[in-house]
Amino acid sequence: MKKILTFSLLLLTASGLVQAQEMTFSETKVNLGTIEEKDGNISHDFWFMNTGDKPLVISNIITGCGCTSAEWSKEPYKPGEKGCIRMIYHPEGRKESDINLVAEIYTNMQKKGTINLEISGHVEHTAPVYPSYYNPENGKRAQIEEKAPQDDYQQILERIRNEIYAKSSPKKTDLKTDTLLLSLTPEGKWKDLDYACFFRTNWEPVEHLKRLVTIATSYTDTRSVYYGNEVLFAAIHAALKYWTQQDPRCHNWWYNQISVPQTQASLLALMDAGHQKLAPDIYEPILKTMSERSDPRKFTGANKMDIAIHHLTRGCLLKNDSIVRSNAYEIFYPVQIVKEEGIQEDMSYHQHGPQLYIGGYGTVFVENIVRMGNILNGTQYAMSNEKLKLFSDFTRNTFLNVFRGSHLDFSVTGRGVSRTGLLNYGDWADMFRNLQILDPEHADEYAAAAHRFRTQESSYQRSDRNVMYYCSDYMLHNRKNYDISIRTASTRTNKTESGNGENLYGTYMSDGATNIRVNGNEYTDIFPVWEWDKIPGTTVPAGEKRNPADWGTKGTCTFTGGVSDGKCGVMTFDMDDYGVKARKSWFLFDNEIVCLGAGIESNVPEEIVTTINQCHLDGNVWISNGKASRKIEKEMELNEMPTWIWHDSIAYFFPQKLNLKLKTDIQKGSWARINYNYSATEINMPVFNLTINHGQSPKDATYVYMIVPGINAPEEVKSYSSKGIKIERNDANIQAVSNEKAGLLQLVFFKPGTFDNGKTEVKAIKPCIVQIRKEKGEVKDVQIADPKNQETFKVGVEVMID
Repeated sequence: MKKILTFSLLLLTASGLVQAQEMTFSETKVNLGTIEEKDGNISHDFWFMNTGDKPLVISNIITGCGCTSAEWSKEPYKPGEKGCIRMIYHPEGRKESDINLVAEIYTNMQKKGTINLEISGHVEHTAPVYPSYYNPENGKRAQIEEKAPQDDYQQILERIRNEIYAKSSPKKTDLKTDTLLLSLTPEGKWKDLDYACFFRTNWEPVEHLKRLVTIATSYTDTRSVYYGNEVLFAAIHAALKYWTQQDPRCHNWWYNQISVPQTQASLLALMDAGHQKLAPDIYEPILKTMSERSDPRKFTGANKMDIAIHHLTRGCLLKNDSIVRSNAYEIFYPVQIVKEEGIQEDMSYHQHGPQLYIGGYGTVFVENIVRMGNILNGTQYAMSNEKLKLFSDFTRNTFLNVFRGSHLDFSVTGRGVSRTGLLNYGDWADMFRNLQILDPEHADEYAAAAHRFRTQESSYQRSDRNVMYYCSDYMLHNRKNYDISIRTASTRTNKTESGNGENLYGTYMSDGATNIRVNGNEYTDIFPVWEWDKIPGTTVPAGEKRNPADWGTKGTCTFTGGVSDGKCGVMTFDMDDYGVKARKSWFLFDNEIVCLGAGIESNVPEEIVTTINQCHLDGNVWISNGKASRKIEKEMELNEMPTWIWHDSIAYFFPQKLNLKLKTDIQKGSWARINYNYSATEINMPVFNLTINHGQSPKDATYVYMIVPGINAPEEVKSYSSKGIKIERNDANIQAVSNEKAGLLQLVFFKPGTFDNGKTEVKAIKPCIVQIRKEKGEVKDVQIADPKNQETFKVGVEVMID
């Protein structure tokens, strides 16, 4: 039975002059409610009007998945003419319970970009019944024929296989194989997979190959009860034949050029050790597609490595030295300092232009080098000692320091922040074990990091350090008791990207975002319920804002950066974007982070909000007015100005009056809201949400607050003393903080000028950041930075100190 839901068009007219084609919909989202699989297809009509003054043509509609199709007229729509796009959902054989399906409409409109139509709903499925065509009991286990590798090619392939075998016990793999064989059809397909799927992430067809890797593992692992079983071979042969006949393609190049060839490479490496060999009409077409569809020389960074890995495997299968040698070179090529994508001279990592990606693509880079470094170790294709030294430096001094316990800093993950589970890497035991094998000189450091991941004892053998990554507009402050980072963007760097339907609301992630972590898991998987106009550390207009363009846009700031002596530092951000101006600085000491804002103004109607933190609500929240403290609940306007607020081992101090708002309540959302490729199921989480409201159209507004992480109970806050820390200045010209105990004076000059507090006089002839360390009244160290000029970041600035 086919259902059709139709809504009448609500005529929406554009005010002002209409130019060219304009497509105006009565609605772009609909919830279909509960859908019964047994009832068959269900459709919905989206009505629109060409409200422009020229004919409108719909050139294509990409529905993202074979479970959804679209019908529309190919004829031009005249100005003022109504039209309809029918989206049809096909529930039969699907496995998802909650759907959130997006169609992208491509037209001849002069206004660039696509229009998205969304269908959501809940599906009630009919339990599937699968006859078993490939029963392994009808076959038998083969005699084991173990052979020692005769050359480097065989050695490499054997290591690739052993790596796959080590990921799961033979018993678990065989159980998975049983399930997969039960549901495989005679022609070699799985009915629960959508081979026409076009999703740019979570692309279903590649699961076909991954399932074959599981079956091939059982077939070739000598520990398996199914080793050499002819029924498994017949299933693999049929399923590979089906794949080559269908030749599925994704709209995301990554699947076509990386994911699919890599999975095929693993599969062929396994089958190379099989009791029976694949027929040439199966084997050769796969090798051909692996060869023709990607070229690592055309890519950079992690993408280059990913592509080179499957070509190297192909070369080993063919015993071709030229292919193996050239691709080993491409795999290790990114282990160098570059100005483009890859490791930067400050030891940060870029991908997709000058965009911070220590996590995400940086993680892929690290995993690939560790993996291939060990696989090729001891062969003629091994990584050089020079590259190993650089890789070790990057991994130990940058990569592992963006983790707190096993949890990654959300600032460095790019659009992957909208993927479930991305920030928690678990114990990562295989990674640390392989790092110790690859880089035995630093095995103790990797063992300490492994302990932090495994036990969540985040302070274990942790070094105190502060690093300004000036190539990436990012400062990372590590302490045994806590970590904090500040992420900005300038005209030199790209903001955090969206793309492939991911990170739809991450617009403000590069506008002074702070990551305050004591336990490490403060933000893990909070993002479906986040208020994305309240990213910690930002000062922006109220109201969530969709990312304006895919794949990152350049920042607008010309004065952002920091200075560091390796232990403490200052970060600043002279923001001028979204109709908001704000001069923001962070002063980072051993135990405290002082946060200053000045010159805050706007020319937009929305209220301007500075967010202090928005993280998981973990335990009680305490507040004090300086005389008494009390536990609070839910949302409240803080009419009486608190002196401090405490939550989850972090204290927030307020030396000046601010319009604070605190919410400690349930926030709702869904992964589909921030990532088209996930479920629309509603998620509820308790959230700690603390903000400063500067009101509408503020003029020269300011804020001061101090963060003291690592205070484990509200009683400890009472005994804490900030004596010795002084806000020296906080205005649109100079922001300065002194820490008498540490002997530090930190200053930000937004304009040339003179600072004099009676103890120290500093004259800057140009805008700059200065950190002065004194001992017994004598200047021992001066650090100066010019955030306007990356190339001469620590030169070209003069200061006079009395």
